[in-house]
Amino acid sequence: MSFNQDEIDEILAKYSSYQPNSDEKKYEEEEKGSEKPLDEVDRVLSRAEIIKQQQKKDPDIKKKAAAKLRKKKRANAILNALLVFFILVFLGSGAYLGFYFYKIHKAQSGFDDLKSLIRDSSDDKGDNGEESSVDPDMVVPKYVNIDGVSVQEKFADLYTRNHEFIGWLTVDGTNIDYPVMHTPDDEEKYLRRDFDGNSSSSGTLFVAAASDPIAPSDNVIIYGHNMKAGTMFHSLLNFEKKEYYEEHKLIEFDTIEEDAQYEVIAAFRTKIDESDPSLYKYYEFHNASSEEEFNEYVSKVKSMTPYEIETTAKYGDKLITLSTCAYHADEGRYVIVAKKL
Repeated sequence: MSFNQDEIDEILAKYSSYQPNSDEKKYEEEEKGSEKPLDEVDRVLSRAEIIKQQQKKDPDIKKKAAAKLRKKKRANAILNALLVFFILVFLGSGAYLGFYFYKIHKAQSGFDDLKSLIRDSSDDKGDNGEESSVDPDMVVPKYVNIDGVSVQEKFADLYTRNHEFIGWLTVDGTNIDYPVMHTPDDEEKYLRRDFDGNSSSSGTLFVAAASDPIAPSDNVIIYGHNMKAGTMFHSLLNFEKKEYYEEHKLIEFDTIEEDAQYEVIAAFRTKIDESDPSLYKYYEFHNASSEEEFNEYVSKVKSMTPYEIETTAKYGDKLITLSTCAYHADEGRYVIVAKKL
């Protein structure tokens, strides 16, 4: 079959002007859309195919991937271990602090209970049953005999409960309001014990073995803890400021023998170091062998006070020295000295 030139031209003209219908257009578009760029094909390759391709380029790819995975696991394990450790430390610290403050609170409650045992002489009633109008400062102390010892009646219940109780110390305007113990044969017996002899981190105030609070000694030294919770002798460190001293200069130390008031004459920091001869050993002075020794002690403690205190003491006066730990140095101490009025 053959076509002449006119027929060929007619056929070419027909097909050159051909327009596809809607179904044919849709098919062409789908075919065209299915042709993805090479990078798109790569992105849908499976992990196994990617590793297979990379292995051709680097034969050790599996080992490197495994090593990287192990390193990541180790790092995660360390981080998890550290996290657990810090959580345990946090919980442990919280538990310790909670228990610490619980013990402090328990100790303070115990001291409050003890104070309630002190009999108030101002509550005495006259013969007609009415309250006495006598000035408490003018009341003559009453005494009772307890196992051969003459004890102020107001302290009878405390002394009966523990014969090692010697008096009560109060610094007005502070939280220092505690019983004081005296055990000459075992000076630090109450360092870590409560009034009844049970274990206690707060301890109980106690008098130095060489001091005699009844005679009394020229200087009665009383020791107590500096508790971080602010209890026991912690308030003594506030005397570093002269303004505080001026508002809290009076101290009351009532013993089973008598009531007495003292006025602060010195307040200073020092430390305990037996190997250092330059340090003044305030804790060795209990009784003066001479007027010179007494004056030397008074002069020395006043010179160690960072501010001027006009009140002083003279030979024949009785002193008390309050001593507690301070943390400005190893074996640091803070000391208050007061004279009896």
